[in-house]
Amino acid sequence: MTKSQRTRLFILMAILFALIAPSIIMYSQGYRFDTKKLRFVETGGIYIKAYPTETDVFVDNKRIDKTSFFSRDILINNLLPETYALRLEKDGYHTWEKNLDVSAKIVTEAKYVIMFKDNIPFSSIRDDIENFYPYGNNFLLLTASNEIISYNQEKNETKKILDKSHTPYNISDIVFSPSFKKALIETSTGLYYLFDFEGNISLIKNFSSETRNVFFDPSDEDSFVYEFNNSIYRYNSKTKETPKLISREKVDAFTVNNGSIYALRDKNIVKITDLNQEEEVLFKDVFETKDKNSYEILFIENYLFLIENKKNIYFLNEENKSFDIKIESDSEINHTSFFNKIIFYNQNNIWLMFLKKYETPFFKEAFSVINISEFSEEIDNIKWLNGDYFVLTINDEAFISEIDNRNNINMFSLNKKEISKIFFNGDNKKLFLLEKNNFFVSEEKIMP
Repeated sequence: MTKSQRTRLFILMAILFALIAPSIIMYSQGYRFDTKKLRFVETGGIYIKAYPTETDVFVDNKRIDKTSFFSRDILINNLLPETYALRLEKDGYHTWEKNLDVSAKIVTEAKYVIMFKDNIPFSSIRDDIENFYPYGNNFLLLTASNEIISYNQEKNETKKILDKSHTPYNISDIVFSPSFKKALIETSTGLYYLFDFEGNISLIKNFSSETRNVFFDPSDEDSFVYEFNNSIYRYNSKTKETPKLISREKVDAFTVNNGSIYALRDKNIVKITDLNQEEEVLFKDVFETKDKNSYEILFIENYLFLIENKKNIYFLNEENKSFDIKIESDSEINHTSFFNKIIFYNQNNIWLMFLKKYETPFFKEAFSVINISEFSEEIDNIKWLNGDYFVLTINDEAFISEIDNRNNINMFSLNKKEISKIFFNGDNKKLFLLEKNNFFVSEEKIMP
């Protein structure tokens, strides 16, 4: 090879190196060439954590990997900034799908994915149940023949508590004392009964259809705190003495929390400590009460809320000492909470409120509210499964849903219809359903 040839070869190699080296360097630093933009761009990724293991992961209909027996997570690197169709599949389980946006230098997370079985098996406990009332890890069951029996989940045993000759008719609710030793039966006719699990029951003659907001006294399970004619009273069912007036001034609503009464009076929040008559004004002019409006004051996860006309949700903002409107609804709102999250729902909408700052999957500040979903059909019941999934009934059909509403919500039918009530036991991870008069329990854990 002549000297001139060597020179030309050296120049060519130098030019090739100058062209290729930046690409190699950029590639090693996470850059990729975007054929749509015709330039190198910084990439991102998707992190997936799913249960159970050995779940197939697809991105844009291409199988990428499978979670292993030892690890439930997968990191997909070097993705161009755009939207990707993510799909998780496993034989015998519902498919999980979601479109996720990937941004430069950011790993998009889907780390709370739970795959649910196509057919969760349920077994019948009894087929003559009108209603059920959970307490602790057990239940009181109201039979179609108007008997009350207890059901022990651990032993799978039932025991008759009240026969039909002693069970009140038209039961609308049963409320349990803090120790679960006693319970208060409320009827739709305005009658109240106190009973224990030995079968002793007595009518509380001092209560009537005008009695509202009945609470067990935390310090004495024979006593109640309640509202009558916009005043707060305390009554001992054992001594049967004349009810003691707790608050001499009219109140709009009250609740009991940690042994103290919190009441809304005019525009102020007052606290009555230790159920005595010493009052402390906590917040002044927090709410402009309106004529003919009804209010409910309550604590959810130790935060104070106000519900107006069963439709509008107000949250006590302790920084500016006022109630901030969070949700305005055209129909009655219910709620269920799980640690630092609250689901509010009416006939057609589900809202999620965060009680602390969350960075995934929502990036939301504390006390913010999002609308998870809106349905054309009627929502009946909602119960949390964990902080990321809940079970609900829509037109009496049972579903499991996630809270992650990025692009879409994954909902899975339980193939159970005509469901009037649901309950999830967080200890044994089993789901209970009332289908007509049949009281069912899932035969295995439905959650990890």
